[in-house]
Amino acid sequence: MTRSSAVWVGAATVLAIAASPIPGRSGDVGGAKYSGTVVAVDRAAGTIVVEGMGPWRVKDGVTLLERRTIGVVPATELMRLKRATGVAPSGWPGDFVESVLPEWQVKPGDWVTVVVKPDGTRMTATRIDVADPGEL
Repeated sequence: MTRSSAVWVGAATVLAIAASPIPGRSGDVGGAKYSGTVVAVDRAAGTIVVEGMGPWRVKDGVTLLERRTIGVVPATELMRLKRATGVAPSGWPGDFVESVLPEWQVKPGDWVTVVVKPDGTRMTATRIDVADPGEL
């Protein structure tokens, strides 16, 4: 095999691996993930507004924050994340432990990671993980 053929085979192999499904990617759980601080909750409208830095943008030396309005429906799974005081069930000391969060115990100032799916003209949360910013 010539050197140029070997380079092409190597490049094709790298591209095939990069394009293959990887367990744990947000695409595997059925939607995109957004993390940030909850800045508004509207129970009547069934929405929360999450402010975060993604995608990274800077204007005049200042990082721009982006606000996303996300729908919350009865099927949305809400989870509270708390740090274990000792060894967590995962076996890791200080790891986060999940517990079911009763509906709408999400408030401004909470740090969340939201898994969303498109739902018509808006994004709808399939799962919301809520953490106390002091525990991150």
